[in-house]
Amino acid sequence: MDVSLFAAIIGGIIVLGVVGDFLFSKTKIPTPIILMFAGIILGPATNILQSDILSGIAPYFGTFALILILFEGGLDLEFDLVIRQFSSALLLGFLSFILASAGITAFCLIGLQMDLSEALLYGFIFGGTSPAIILPLLSRLSIPKKLKTLLTLEAVISEVLTVISVILYINILEEPGHFQGVSIFNHILAILGTSILLAALSGLIWSRFMGYFSKQNLAYMLTLGFILLLYTLTDFLGGEGAITILAFGILLGNGKILAFKTQSVLAKMNSTINIDDFELDEVVKKINAELTFLVRTFFFVFIGLLFDFNFFTEEVLQMTAAIIAIFFISRFTSANLVRPLSPSIRSAHISSTLGIIPRGLATAVMAFIVLESGVTTSSELLPVVFSVILASNLLMAAFVYYYESRHKESAVEEDSRSIQ
Repeated sequence: MDVSLFAAIIGGIIVLGVVGDFLFSKTKIPTPIILMFAGIILGPATNILQSDILSGIAPYFGTFALILILFEGGLDLEFDLVIRQFSSALLLGFLSFILASAGITAFCLIGLQMDLSEALLYGFIFGGTSPAIILPLLSRLSIPKKLKTLLTLEAVISEVLTVISVILYINILEEPGHFQGVSIFNHILAILGTSILLAALSGLIWSRFMGYFSKQNLAYMLTLGFILLLYTLTDFLGGEGAITILAFGILLGNGKILAFKTQSVLAKMNSTINIDDFELDEVVKKINAELTFLVRTFFFVFIGLLFDFNFFTEEVLQMTAAIIAIFFISRFTSANLVRPLSPSIRSAHISSTLGIIPRGLATAVMAFIVLESGVTTSSELLPVVFSVILASNLLMAAFVYYYESRHKESAVEEDSRSIQ
């Protein structure tokens, strides 16, 4: 490819991302949809960029994008709201994942006559939503802060369940005698415990360190390097990097508030701290927002590049329609079950909650891992995966437009009441 053409494509994608953000505020059409269609035009529609070359780097680029998006999402969350919404988010995440996985598994068993092991793989792969797509959207969506926090946590929990369930089930199929009920439960607890412990220790140390260093040159580059190493360390120790990075971002973004709340405790121990030492500089936050925007923009275009029009056969479209229907049924059921326990999910907000169904690159990566492991040889898995990704994001766009055109004012009023 000509260097000038390559530079023009890169520049055009960046401009399109900025324009997409502006259009979202005016038309309520989510930016990911615009960018994914741009990727489809550049890739499978015109072959300007070859998707087969890019598919090899999908897991790496997807992971890097997810790390930055989760970190930014954590920085934007208020610690008090996280604590209050965590139990509801955990319940909503588990319910939506279990209901979606069970529904898809039942459809594959009964409707498609698959064997149980293959049906379960389909259920686990499609069970969780994509925080890489949901978090950037929530930051621009006119919903109350409480609901935004709830849906952010739920999206991360849902994806973590997807990753854990797929990896564990592959291991069970490969070594059926090695895993039993208790060992699986202990394994999950070990993953969660490792992730949260690393996030707590890292957040405590780094928030104090950044108070001194965040106003210096290259402070953000140092933080970025630390985040990538933290993600790698979590994975090496058997934890889940998504949980660690989100929790680390929450602790770092709320460092000054947490230091203020612990002042009285430290005073009783004849110890004092300067709470200003725990505050993250706004310049660091701004640089992170800019870099996250850049990576996020190319991430959505990248997803579009991976599509193939040969995927869309009649059988694949029928399977996709059934899976999408199960998403909505499971989403509606789980949201209504959690609503009595969580005041943030009001009847007026069910439409926004119902639309949070998109699947993303994590779903595709899990499908690649399943196929590479050899536990299934289904030729329809990848076509269905990419069809579901496209369809779920398009339908999310429709629900976002519906919600934004009707409930923007009520969300602003609800936030103002909660502040008062």
